[in-house]
Parts: sequence; structure tokens; C-alpha cells
Amino acid sequence: MACKASPWYTTQPSQTSPAEYPHVFNDVPQYVLDYAPYVHLYSGEHFWPCDMAEHLLHTTPELDYTPIEGKQQTLNLSNLDRLNEYEKGKDVFLTSNDNVEERPKWLGGAKNIPGNFTEDINVERPPRLSHSYASKRNTVQGGRSDAPAVLVTVKKGDGVVDAFWFFFYSYNLGNIVLNVRFGNHVGDWEHTLVRFQHGQPVAVYLSEHDFGSAYSYDAVQKVGKRPVVYSATGTHAMYATPGAHPYVLPLGLLHDQTDRGPLWDPALNALTYTYDHTTDTLRASNYTPQAPTEWFYFGGHWGDKFYPLNDKRQYGLVGEYHYVNGPLGPRFKHLGRRKVCQGRYADPCIIKHWLDSSEVRQSPGVGEGEDWPDDPELMPPG
Repeated sequence: MACKASPWYTTQPSQTSPAEYPHVFNDVPQYVLDYAPYVHLYSGEHFWPCDMAEHLLHTTPELDYTPIEGKQQTLNLSNLDRLNEYEKGKDVFLTSNDNVEERPKWLGGAKNIPGNFTEDINVERPPRLSHSYASKRNTVQGGRSDAPAVLVTVKKGDGVVDAFWFFFYSYNLGNIVLNVRFGNHVGDWEHTLVRFQHGQPVAVYLSEHDFGSAYSYDAVQKVGKRPVVYSATGTHAMYATPGAHPYVLPLGLLHDQTDRGPLWDPALNALTYTYDHTTDTLRASNYTPQAPTEWFYFGGHWGDKFYPLNDKRQYGLVGEYHYVNGPLGPRFKHLGRRKVCQGRYADPCIIKHWLDSSEVRQSPGVGEGEDWPDDPELMPPG
């Protein structure tokens, strides 16, 4: 079964009252939607955006590779947090019901390719001159995907508002090094953060594997006033320019690839929320007041557990593996961060005022994949 459309998004704010929907808190500021990013998906992509609700239909929660009795047929976005009764969900993995090596259709989400997008792409754009992108466009219209994005807005005080746009995919296809592919996993969460100061955009952060890059708002490419970002083929890492993006792992040089494929407008279909990072409280916004919130608190992994080496699908080299853990959800992406970057407060956070497609990034490697952070600073409240 391929991913289906979700009915959550409305183009106008709902006139609801707290009494009618007590989990609705405050409004998403209009400027957050006005500056929502456009996302160029890769033209040759095989694993497109998916609906996380649909993803649940094809997975079974497991502990230590064993299905959790009685939970297989009862899960949805409104009760996924029930799995936290098992050690707060830490070791729960939403495991594919199918052998992912056989590439079942639901992994690909082909029906979610954005439709009705239009764009004039016959323009050369020097990689360091971001403004040419906006000024030379003739006709641009982002397309709607049936897979909803997730918008989480977080007020930080002193006029700072962070707008996190999360994108979900049912499968991450890793990259190739030494003619071997590493880093596949079921489930994939990526995000773009637009930071606002007194209603004006000032910075953009793009997630890239277990790291990322931050840019000033003025530096990034735009359509009109909306930032344009690029999703890499297979891995869905986010970048500020099209082309090849090399990065170094302990075992060698890999690269992500982006291009000006289908132009996705995530604001056309999104679950929209506000989040209080001091109390760990997520509330549906006035745009989607019926959007479920329980899924957000699931403390486990949105895909299979690292396959053991006696599984014929698995292999490893220098601490890197063909299949790694499925990811944790948006609550674990340091939503309360003071800096734009996702890392620790003591870590450097360089906000670039230029675009350089030739940059080579450094990655420490992913090992067996994402797990709960050891540093309490990076854990969500509670």
C-alpha cells in the first residue's frame, strides 16, 4: 500500500476555542507560513516523502527483535505514546512487516511526489550568488504532496521564534563508499529550521545526517522571500545548493547529490503545532486543531533496529554498517536549542553568510545508528 493523502491541513486558520480543542494553545504566526521553505526533491529519487500515519500500518513495535504482544494492530498517531510504558520507549523499534530488501511499494511513497509544480529552470546561477536565484525566476509554484510535513513553532523569548519544518520518509537509502553501501535505515526524519527575530527571518538551519549547516537568511536561495532548500537522493539530507556534497566518514569519502527536481511546498499540507520547550508541551495550532499530538511523545525509533551481523542483509566495515537503527522523532532534535545549530551549547555554531557547493563536511560516522543521547543537554525535558 502506498502512502495516502492526509486531511489535516486547512488553508485558513480555524475559528476554534480552547474549550472545543483544549490541546490547542496559541496561533502559528502568519509570518512563519509566509517564509515557509520550498524543498527541491531529487529528480531521480526512489524514496519520496511519506505519511507517518501510513507508515504505522506497515510496522510492528518490537523490543529486542521480538514483537510486543497485543500492540501490533492497535497503534495510530493518537496513541503511539503508549509504547513509552516500555522503558519510556527507549528500546522500542517500529519494525517493518516486510523485508525491506524486496522494496515494498509503501517504502517508496511514489504517490506523494508533489504535483502541479511549475518552474523555469533554464537559468545559470553562480553558486555563491544566492540572490540571482530569486531575481531571474519567471514562473514558480511549489507542488502539494499527499504526505504531510510537520511544522513545530517554538517561542524562545526576546522576540525569537523557531519554525521547525520536519519531513518524514519511510526509508533512507545510504550512500556508497568503496563500492559498498552504508547507512540504510527504515524511517527517516529530516528538518529545516527558520529562525525569526521580531517577526523577521534571520537564519536557516539544514539537517544533514547527524550534523547540519546554518546560514543567514540573506545567504540562502529564495523564491520570492521563501527559502529554497534541496533534499539529497536516498538520504534526504538537506542542503542549500544543488549538486554534489562530499563528506568524510572514518572509512572514506562519500557524497550526497541534490538537484532541482520536483519543487515541494510543505505549507500546502502540514500538521502544524506550537511547542513549549520548557514544559515539553506540544499543542495543535489553530490551522490544524484536530492534529494528533500523542505520536510526538513516542520515545522509540521510527524504523527497524540495527540488524545483527548474522542477518544476511547486514555487513559492516570499520564500525560502519549496511543497516543502522531507525531514527528518533522530532522531540529528540533539540527543539529548545539556544543556538540555531542542533548540537551542544558549547559546540561551535557557524552561521555562513555565503553558499559554497564545494565544501567538504566532516562526519564522525553513524555506527549502529541513532540512539538516545548520553548528554542530558540534548534530551527533551522530562
